Amino acid sequence: MNFLAHLKLSGDHEKIMLGNFIADHIRGNKIHHFPQEIIDGIMLHRKIDYYTDHHPAFIQTRTRLHKKYHKYAGVIADIFYDHFLARNWDDYSEISLSHYTSYSYGILLRNYTILPRKTKQLLPFIIMQNWLASYGKFDGLTRAFDMMARRAKNKSNMEFAVEDLRADYDLYKADFERFFPDIAAFCEKELGILFPGEKWENKNRIIKTAKLELIVQEREAEKKKVEEAQKKKKIKELAKKAKDSKKKAEKDRKTQEKKNKEAEKELKKISKKAVSKKPKKNTKAKAKSNDTKTEVKAKKSLKQKVTATKVAKKKNEPSKPKKQNASKKSNSKTKQIKKAASEAKEKTYSRIKTINEYTDKSLEALKDLSKDYIKRIRRSKYKSE
Repeated sequence: MNFLAHLKLSGDHEKIMLGNFIADHIRGNKIHHFPQEIIDGIMLHRKIDYYTDHHPAFIQTRTRLHKKYHKYAGVIADIFYDHFLARNWDDYSEISLSHYTSYSYGILLRNYTILPRKTKQLLPFIIMQNWLASYGKFDGLTRAFDMMARRAKNKSNMEFAVEDLRADYDLYKADFERFFPDIAAFCEKELGILFPGEKWENKNRIIKTAKLELIVQEREAEKKKVEEAQKKKKIKELAKKAKDSKKKAEKDRKTQEKKNKEAEKELKKISKKAVSKKPKKNTKAKAKSNDTKTEVKAKKSLKQKVTATKVAKKKNEPSKPKKQNASKKSNSKTKQIKKAASEAKEKTYSRIKTINEYTDKSLEALKDLSKDYIKRIRRSKYKSE
């Protein structure tokens, strides 16, 4: 039903326009009885339909309509696009819409005899109601959709299509403006294959040069905007990444400093414990004083025993043999006392020796431990730097 678009996309070739117009009323390969240019027009129509069905803008329009109209969404989208073409005709053509429709009707009437039966039945209504131009107005669209809804085998809801067009008019218009320059370029290329050479350039042209240049400029400007937006987005992303990495580095540095402080505290604790275990400088002097004390005690006990022996001697003076026995006993006792004193002395010296050995070992272990901790701290500092 989008007759205006198919006629416009045929360029200025009468037979191509005729074939493009009647193509919907011809099924399969029943085309060989037509002249070659009409066949080319029919094939161009089928290529246009295929291109349209796979264009992103048309898919977007059809998807928007599909929920309500299902299989009729594509037909409604075609007529919507004819509406925008008729409404903005002067943007795409160098001749007026009224002149173009009259020219197209003349071609169809001149070739009436070779038209398919369905086209012959429909053509009087098309001309009387001026379908090609009437799609540009909402009344004409409403009339076309009502007629199609009555003719549809199933419930199509097409009588409500104009309401949906009014509701999302700008969205559908944007889809059409994206789509039509692309389909026009596609058809110009196809016509260039059918009619090569400079003499056919004007006849192959679909959109007027001034509008085409404007479309190219607009698309370039839009492309630049998109590229600039992408660049800004990338710059923002890079800045965000740099900021995040800086924050992470700062966080890592702080955690490393915290670890270093904890390690230093640990080292101080260990060193304090080692110092508390270390004997004081006057330990040897104390040991000597303890030794002297034991000697004094031993001497005192010796004196006491000597005095006791003397008293015992005085008591036993009259009997000489008893004197000898007492002296023997005193000598043995003094020997025992001396032996006990020497044993005590040896014990104290051995204790002092073991204490000194333990302190030397603990000091060496502490030095090794502190060296190890200092090395670890230095390594962690170098890594953080």
